[in-house]
Amino acid sequence: MMAKTMIARHKATQTLGCFLFKAQSYILFTGFIYCWCFTLQAQQQKIEKKSEQPKLYFDKGEQGGWVPFRTGAETGRPGVLIELTQAMQEYSEIEFIPVDLPAKRAEKALKDGIVDFDFVCLEWLKDGEPGENYVTTESFFEINEYLITLKKNTHLFATRESIFGKPVGTIAGYFYFDDQHFIRTDFLNESRLMLGLKRDRFKVVIMERETAKHWAKLNQTEIGFAALHSSGNLLMRVRKENQHLIPKLNQTITALKSSGKLKQILQSHGVESEITESILEYPRL
Repeated sequence: MMAKTMIARHKATQTLGCFLFKAQSYILFTGFIYCWCFTLQAQQQKIEKKSEQPKLYFDKGEQGGWVPFRTGAETGRPGVLIELTQAMQEYSEIEFIPVDLPAKRAEKALKDGIVDFDFVCLEWLKDGEPGENYVTTESFFEINEYLITLKKNTHLFATRESIFGKPVGTIAGYFYFDDQHFIRTDFLNESRLMLGLKRDRFKVVIMERETAKHWAKLNQTEIGFAALHSSGNLLMRVRKENQHLIPKLNQTITALKSSGKLKQILQSHGVESEITESILEYPRL
């Protein structure tokens, strides 16, 4: 009798153990399936979120143009503006996509919506306004353009008005707010422009200070900085259909200034331009 009881208890224990093992296995399997489904859902949401990431196209300019802003002074290095948009992308989660366009086509590309914004100083434009189809961001830093001449001729261009009615070396596709007063002599890039000055094709050119120093050195031209032609603050001119991104862009620009990232980019390119103060306060990113 006792033996039968022991056998029955043993069978009961085996049955219970088998049941608990199956229950534990079921719980583990169910938990695995749940985690797997949750991971898939999270990945899908991440993909969907990434696909919704705003994108802004812009013209990075021709290779070798507007050193060191569009093209780095060092061979193979991107210019200030590319490094600036890369930093903005990290801060804002807005994707900035550069495209290559000749200077003559850049303005039309912006008007036609092929690109979404450009970098510009409003002081370059004839009326100082971005235009009815555009909105602007906070500014980044100051840009100064000078009347550049051979050093021996610096005294001839003591005022901006001294170029009126005369041939002036300029870049095709670039903005000059007062070009109705002088005779434009367009070149494709600043290097050729500096060579034209060296070879006495004209007596004066309009060029940004850092750019002029770079090409004068490479082309072994002794230049003089005559009168200031324009002084303005570089900003983004954005097509109006993207104006909902302006708060985020302004917040990002402010963050780049306060973090020291903008200063670091400029200093690494040897640019001494003064960083502008933000007009408004924005929440920290």
